[in-house]
Amino acid sequence: DFLDKKVVKLGETVPDFTLQDFSGHEHTLSGYQGKVVMIHFWSATCPFVVRYDERLKQITADYQDQGAVVLAIDSNQNETLEQIKKVAEERNVNYPILIDPGNQIADQFGAITTPHVFIIDQERKLVYEGAVDDQGYAEHNRVNQSYARDALDAVLSGSAVPNPQTKSVGCTIKRAF
Repeated sequence: DFLDKKVVKLGETVPDFTLQDFSGHEHTLSGYQGKVVMIHFWSATCPFVVRYDERLKQITADYQDQGAVVLAIDSNQNETLEQIKKVAEERNVNYPILIDPGNQIADQFGAITTPHVFIIDQERKLVYEGAVDDQGYAEHNRVNQSYARDALDAVLSGSAVPNPQTKSVGCTIKRAF
């Protein structure tokens, strides 16, 4: 079971990792030292990611000048590099999409869905894990609580994250076994 491989736990230091984006540029978690890092597991084909595209791009724009960075990780073994690049360009994604061959990083985080959000503070401690917001599975549900924004605001202001763990909603990551 892939959840047996989970090593990233709330309140603990996130191990460094290196992944390439779809253009071949390397990104290391330690390269963002001193910043708040929001990772969300992404998919080129998941309708939930399509639904959240604008929200995730807006989070990126709203927090980029506040000491936070947004990274997407595609761990789906059924999506090609060309497909990921094409979809990212069509949707005008404004954050790097990192490729996770063999879903090693998804396994380390225990990521289940796309999107599945993990927020790491300036000292590389995991402070939030879960959904972007409380919309749930039904598209017609109103958003009453923006978990990711609340967590980012708390970390950036030096406060405790109000809801450090919520249930992620989305498509299941298509893993290599």
